[in-house]
Amino acid sequence: MKTFINQKYSSSVAINVVIANMIGTGVFTSLGYQTGSIPSWFSIMILWSIGAIISFFGALVYSEIATRIKKSGGEYKYLSVVYAPWLGFVAGWVSFIVGFAAPIAAVAIAIGDYTSNVFSIDSSLIASAMILIIGSVHLFGIKIGGLFQIIATRFKILLILILIILPFILMLSGDFSRSSIVFNPFSNGVNDFKLIFSSEFAISLVYVCFAYSGWNASIYFSEKIENPRRNIPFSLIIGTLFVSILYLALNSVFLFSVEFESLTGKTDIANVFLSSIFSEKITSIFSLFFGLALFSSLSSLFIAGPSVLDTMGKDYPFLNFLNKKNKFSSPYISIICFMLFSILMIQTASFDLIVRYIGVCLSFFSILVVISLPLVRKKFNDKDAFILPFGNAIAMVFVIINSWMIFHLVYSDYNMLKYVFLTLILGVIFYILTNYFSKQK
Repeated sequence: MKTFINQKYSSSVAINVVIANMIGTGVFTSLGYQTGSIPSWFSIMILWSIGAIISFFGALVYSEIATRIKKSGGEYKYLSVVYAPWLGFVAGWVSFIVGFAAPIAAVAIAIGDYTSNVFSIDSSLIASAMILIIGSVHLFGIKIGGLFQIIATRFKILLILILIILPFILMLSGDFSRSSIVFNPFSNGVNDFKLIFSSEFAISLVYVCFAYSGWNASIYFSEKIENPRRNIPFSLIIGTLFVSILYLALNSVFLFSVEFESLTGKTDIANVFLSSIFSEKITSIFSLFFGLALFSSLSSLFIAGPSVLDTMGKDYPFLNFLNKKNKFSSPYISIICFMLFSILMIQTASFDLIVRYIGVCLSFFSILVVISLPLVRKKFNDKDAFILPFGNAIAMVFVIINSWMIFHLVYSDYNMLKYVFLTLILGVIFYILTNYFSKQK
């Protein structure tokens, strides 16, 4: 019988997972939350540029940490070995709910929204069906899941490139006129620069960070990647840079093509953009393509997410059922857990709440990992690790910007603090119970 135990993901798959994880619903939805509170092209492009810088700096720091702590599991494993097992466990709990289950739900909701009009089927049913279908693909192992990931990601990239060049092609043919946007950063005088340091700007950064989230995707399954010393930093850095360039270009096109008033409050930005160019029938066809393009995001989450539960199952006997593999060496129990929990979230949470919830929780634990760089260097003195020049300074910039963003979001919405604390408290309780029952085995 053929064995699947020693199969590993190639560097191409690792890069595609990072790209697909990043290019999810955020870039097609979050702009509508920004144009209302930040009515300035210049400020919005600075916002997306800061998101790119944060993500790139995070990818650099994580690259070094991942090549020193050579284990799958991401924040769960890093915080467990650097600080304390309980903190790592809580991070793993948060990764399960916030890092993967919630984004899976958000992506599935977006697929449902983009395709429900085409098929005249309830969007939540489509969303749930997509989770079951894509999750099932990854039950068939690394080879099939990896191939599906590469094909789906390339389709998505092709679609985005078409969106970027489409207005310019139509302009040359005389069939398109741009919005009345003013590109001069000094058009509003000092107001543009006041906006950049405002609370509204910081809160809008949460939505941008949600769009960029996934820049660390390959660390969650690092032990399943060929030549991790080379391919983990390569996938994080190249993937993040590539997506950052795409995001800046795509948002420029959206702002260039559609009036601010038409974008404000909308979550289907791509549909608004296409509606300003094409007929309703052609827009519906593109909507279907967008739904298909988001398959790669779902797929990437099902590659990275179950690795966290799989690693926790190895470390805690009480959770060893999460480590069970099928004949394709897929952690099928972990995959099924993500499928069921994500479907539950579709029925119980709004998209806006999911985005804010993800932003605060993931940024908090990313900060804890990034500030651990000096400790990791001291504790894991591996000469073969990826060495980041000016690592401490880069880490500090990452921490400062993320802390500023979290402060303004929590200050403006105390309920969000309740949700975050409830998640953390439940994580601690679950750790105590898991640790106790693991010792009894």
